[in-house]
Amino acid sequence: MGDTKNFFNAKTIALFGASRHPQKVGHTILQNLLQSKSKIIPINPKAKSILNQPTYPDIFSVPYKIDLAIIATPAKTIPLILRQLGKKQIQNAIIISSGFSEIKNFNLETQIKKIATQENISIIGPNSYGIILPHLNLNATYYQGPTQKGDIAFISQSGAIASAILDQNQPLSAFISIGNSTNTDFSNFIEYLQKDPQTKTIAIYMESLKEARGQKFIQTCKKSKKSIIVLKSGNSSAGQKAAASHTAALASPEGVYKGILKQSHVTQIDSIPQLFQIAKIKSQYPKLKNSCTIITNAGGLGVLTADYCETNKITLTKLSPKIIENLNKNLQPNWSKNNPLDLVGSATAQEYETAIKEIQKTKTSFIIILLTPQQMTQPLQTAKLLIKSKLPLFACFSGGNTLKKAKQHLIKNNIPTFNDPKEMCEMIGKLFQ
Repeated sequence: MGDTKNFFNAKTIALFGASRHPQKVGHTILQNLLQSKSKIIPINPKAKSILNQPTYPDIFSVPYKIDLAIIATPAKTIPLILRQLGKKQIQNAIIISSGFSEIKNFNLETQIKKIATQENISIIGPNSYGIILPHLNLNATYYQGPTQKGDIAFISQSGAIASAILDQNQPLSAFISIGNSTNTDFSNFIEYLQKDPQTKTIAIYMESLKEARGQKFIQTCKKSKKSIIVLKSGNSSAGQKAAASHTAALASPEGVYKGILKQSHVTQIDSIPQLFQIAKIKSQYPKLKNSCTIITNAGGLGVLTADYCETNKITLTKLSPKIIENLNKNLQPNWSKNNPLDLVGSATAQEYETAIKEIQKTKTSFIIILLTPQQMTQPLQTAKLLIKSKLPLFACFSGGNTLKKAKQHLIKNNIPTFNDPKEMCEMIGKLFQ
């Protein structure tokens, strides 16, 4: 099998199925590819040029060394194309085309897998959405929107879910749609991303693993020095059937996958928003430990959040006598003397800052900031002071219009911000699975 790193370092790319027709996938992919710095070779026997690019009737007519082939032609043409790639010693191919095991055309997929083995070709797909490398301005998909540079790599088994994520302009270091995973899968790309300097965290949407690939996935994830977050679908019987018809991968009972993911030491989450919230936090706070102090101006909200912390196995730090003594000198006399650290309803922005400065002297790894709009509350001033914290913060500003500008300021400055303490604690708890 070819070296998977060539998928991400291709200087010359051939596109089979390049099309003159704007409504066709091969036209959109070509448009996207032409934005990159790679040399793009359109292959189409019925056109002399497309989008002002000289077009070749077949791969044998191309006078250049090709690093990567992207194939968007009918499924029945793929075996011949792979044989041609073998003769030209092109060892990496992304097959966008569908019409294989996902529609129970197992024989054709088995055939292309056999040919790929014989010709030493690494395949992404078939039934792949393609790949995107924002740092190289390379978009080898038929997604037409902008892509933003980031430090989270996203590996998806679903092209449609991937397009939804991309449409939100989620900042990424890489996007890889593995499709049917004929001879490469999650493990191959996790291994590659370990060495990718642009990637800090890996987010995965998984429906299922191909048979006999579970152990390899476990071993690869356990070796990973970068955090891996997994959204696993197909947990219900209906979902398993849908997964089988979508990418024709192994649909096993939920317990089997829970075991695989637990052994893999990955973070398993429950929703698409959580997937990227947690991936972002893992990138932002890679050394976060399970030790927390709650600072609040609302006692009831503090108690509720403490309950949610216990439910989600988040450890609250005990305040030392020395810290309590220091806080007594600078806070109102009726503050709680405990964690949650209740500043009481009349707390000012300055009192929040005072509390944070003292908590930074403790063994607390991160702080949960709670705020409700009361008569003396200074939401925006408090938000501006919070961003100076040397410790990681999670903010829950519980309210509506009064807090809108403060929340916007926190989000702009990359402070994880929530409306609901239950949602916040559930997400933080996932970080310490």
